[in-house]
Amino acid sequence: MQRWIVGLGVMMGATGCLTTGGGGASPDVITVDGGATVDGQVSPDGAQALPDAAPPAPVDAGTMPPAPDAAPPAPDADVPPAPDAAVPPPLPDGVDACGDIRVAAKVYNGTVDPTHVSLTPGQILAIGSFDGCSGTLITPTWVLTATHCGLRAGANFCVGEDPARPNRCQRAVRVVDNPQADQSLVELAGPLDQVAPGAEPFAIMDQPMDRSWIGRTAEAAGYGQTERGQFNVRWFTAEPISAVGQPYLTIDGQGERGVCFGDSGGPVFVIADDGTVRVAGDLSHGDPSCLGQDNYTRTDLFADWIEGITGPTGPVGGGSPMPCGEVDAVGRCDGSIATWCDGDVLAREGCDSCGWSDRAGGFRCLQGADPCGGFDREGACDGQVARWCDNGIARARDCGSCGLSCTVQMGVGANCIDDPCVDLDYLGRCTGDTAEWCDDEGFHSTDCSEQGASCGYIDRRVGYYCQ
Repeated sequence: MQRWIVGLGVMMGATGCLTTGGGGASPDVITVDGGATVDGQVSPDGAQALPDAAPPAPVDAGTMPPAPDAAPPAPDADVPPAPDAAVPPPLPDGVDACGDIRVAAKVYNGTVDPTHVSLTPGQILAIGSFDGCSGTLITPTWVLTATHCGLRAGANFCVGEDPARPNRCQRAVRVVDNPQADQSLVELAGPLDQVAPGAEPFAIMDQPMDRSWIGRTAEAAGYGQTERGQFNVRWFTAEPISAVGQPYLTIDGQGERGVCFGDSGGPVFVIADDGTVRVAGDLSHGDPSCLGQDNYTRTDLFADWIEGITGPTGPVGGGSPMPCGEVDAVGRCDGSIATWCDGDVLAREGCDSCGWSDRAGGFRCLQGADPCGGFDREGACDGQVARWCDNGIARARDCGSCGLSCTVQMGVGANCIDDPCVDLDYLGRCTGDTAEWCDDEGFHSTDCSEQGASCGYIDRRVGYYCQ
């Protein structure tokens, strides 16, 4: 039984927000079929400005009294010899009692360009704004977005080569809402590339997703509010998948990044087993902090409904060659897909086994043994052991033996962090008005005050929750 209550809120922002802000189409908007920009034509119910974040209260650590001076023993004092003790051999550099130490620079908040999925300029151009919500072109004339955005015929779907200027717009002529989920299809008056030449639609994810996807990296995008106060600017954020449920795919910003108000309806991308980048969902709702877990209505669950209306999704004629983006010649393993940069073009190959190849000096399809046991540079959590590959050398850090918890941190990879589930079980606890608990999927929390409730003990089946 899940204790948290799902509410549909209008998400507005790409990467962790400070305040909400007004937006609008750029003054040099281009439309066709006589379409015109409708100022404020999208104003979903329930959109609210985020409360001003109160600064944390100072912690009074108190004043520790100075330790008394210790008198050194007199020169002639009888000091008993220390007992013989076995001295452990020194550990090699980069290793401590828990294993290898992982050091890498973290990436904070969003990025102007995608950092995990490699997208062509035409694909980036296919991510657009409804001036209050976001959406993704999935055929030349159909856009995937969220139902709670409240879109109607006459709305404008706007894109732009400049992330801050979505000024190439096409008018909507029809909106079809999914009767079973927070998912809508918007039909445009004509192909988007009439106003945005080169725009290249995405295929939806139709490969069934299950718990084996948890821990893999996904990349979200949208035109919402950012931590810098910007609005209607396209940003990306790469985050690990933390849950695959019904009907949501959940990604986790780990307190450092995330989607926010205005990103509603925007896409989350994954790399399918055929090596292509697919839209795996549209943003439904998420953490109000804009830095936590965000939920996307899955496309694989509704692929038949979507393509029954739009026809086959994705580019016509196979699309353009993929640029390398952030992928280098060493490459990586995306599940069973080996991905690397070959010259200036992204190369992908499906494998029975992907891992480190000494011959190639990178991650490729293997026929023999993998010295890193199937782990790449990012690595993964093997129980509470973080495992990764460092140029063909298998590395591991036992988080559990250090009283820590293993997680995959974006910009770092598999790593050890403080375990929020220490002394916390399914019954949970109340921290102020926030209910916190742990289960097989990890740590969970919900702020009861946002529901006009307080946190308290419910019963032995539920534990502590909102009441």
